[in-house]
Amino acid sequence: MDENLTAEQRELWQHLTKFSQEKLAPFDAQLAQGQQTSAEAYQLLVNEGLPELGLAKPFGMAASLSEQILALAAIAQGSVSAAVMLASTWVATTALTLYGKPAQFAETLQAAQTTPLAIAVTEPDGGGRSAIQCSASKQAGAGWSLTGDKTLVVNAGQAAAYVVLAKTIQDNQLQFVIPADRTGLRIQQPIRLAGLPAVPMAAVRLNEVEVTDEQRLGYQNQGATIARHMTALGNIMIAAISVGIGQRTLATVKRYTSQRVIGDALLNADATAQLQVGKLATKLQLSELMTWHAAQQVDQKRDFETVAAMAAVTSSQNSLLMTQQATQLLGGAAVTTVLPLTQLMAEAQALTLATGTPVQLQQQIGRHALGLDHWDPLKADQPVAVAKRIQVTDLHQVVKTLGLTEAVPVNVGSIKNAKRIIALGQGALEPATLLQAQQLAKWIGAAIGVTQPLTKLETFNAEQLIGIDGMTVTPEVIINIGISGAEQYVLGMAGAQHIIAVNPDEKAPIFKVSQQAFVGTATDFLTGMIAALN
Repeated sequence: MDENLTAEQRELWQHLTKFSQEKLAPFDAQLAQGQQTSAEAYQLLVNEGLPELGLAKPFGMAASLSEQILALAAIAQGSVSAAVMLASTWVATTALTLYGKPAQFAETLQAAQTTPLAIAVTEPDGGGRSAIQCSASKQAGAGWSLTGDKTLVVNAGQAAAYVVLAKTIQDNQLQFVIPADRTGLRIQQPIRLAGLPAVPMAAVRLNEVEVTDEQRLGYQNQGATIARHMTALGNIMIAAISVGIGQRTLATVKRYTSQRVIGDALLNADATAQLQVGKLATKLQLSELMTWHAAQQVDQKRDFETVAAMAAVTSSQNSLLMTQQATQLLGGAAVTTVLPLTQLMAEAQALTLATGTPVQLQQQIGRHALGLDHWDPLKADQPVAVAKRIQVTDLHQVVKTLGLTEAVPVNVGSIKNAKRIIALGQGALEPATLLQAQQLAKWIGAAIGVTQPLTKLETFNAEQLIGIDGMTVTPEVIINIGISGAEQYVLGMAGAQHIIAVNPDEKAPIFKVSQQAFVGTATDFLTGMIAALN
């Protein structure tokens, strides 16, 4: 794997393989015998700061997926159970980051620094998205009520929150993030997974669990897309964990054959042994390359769903075959507790079913190859989740719906207490734009806020700065003009009741936290708003 790595990635790899061999592997041996708990195993990862590797800033280090799979492969060399727990957490946090508002799940993302998260999709009657029966019923206001059963939930009972797939009465699939302490969420009987008994797993029952619309991921009917994304990421991470099993298997064979004497020569000098080890090394190399390629597709923002399935089925099958062939090569020693091959074989067997059977994955790959799948491409920079795009022709209705001409205050005060705010960023620096923005602010009784770069202009001051370095605001309406949506800014205005964003870039992060999105120039929007007010 080293030949594909940058200097920083190689350093990460070397550090984590050492950590895995010296701390995780001895602990995992006790874990398999029931002498330690999975919670204690996860705490070892926390002590090393590993969960933060896959968390977005400011909650973690925002490592690339390539770096995350390096970590998982290294961890799996010492403890497959710990790697599976971490992978489930990272898939969940990625979903929150990509499909949620940056500040929407701040509490959950902060909790993920020390506590695992869980994904609850599979149901007792089937594992596919088409089998979802868990219901999401709309309640008065902006709330939902969730009822249904989930099974085979990794990290159940230990998770800080659960990402749950449910469907509405109209069959729209939605994803919700539910805190573990929410009334009506109960952990059912624990499930011991053959091969991975140390992985915390259980069924989860939802009985009229009340959630708000703020706990929903993405927009209406985007649940299926989010589930696809999580499944594909899970496939790559399972592939990485399988690579770790293969790496430990080959290392065990190399160490044993270099010490075992047969007749008057070492076993590694035997031609038959060399042939078998050559097959093992070839399988491992193929798994590494396919897994690395799939992760790079994600990092390069290319369609990755099919290569993720290819990596998962290839790596998991290869790791199982490697453990089986290694057992045959090493004979009786392989089935003793001196060598880890029996445990590795059981773990590899479990991973071949972790994200669907090999047959299901191969069928998915086949449908894609035959051109029979009609899914949109799945990329790491999916179009951002906005509730509604608005055009110039919609602005009259926006003014009416939000009551912008009603109860217009004479003195709006500071942005900290203002009920309406017009926030300006670098995309609103033209003098004519600033003049229109000030006119609009006067007409609707809004205070003017700015992002960090605009505080350097004579027109504005630091008291108008919104963000973690400035003011935290909670207006009824905020209109963001020419603002891209940096994390530090978004955290400062996360409490706004209604957010309108104006930006010419349809993938601007600010749209992820907005109820309404105007994809266009500040001039077009402001001219349209003033016309609508007239």
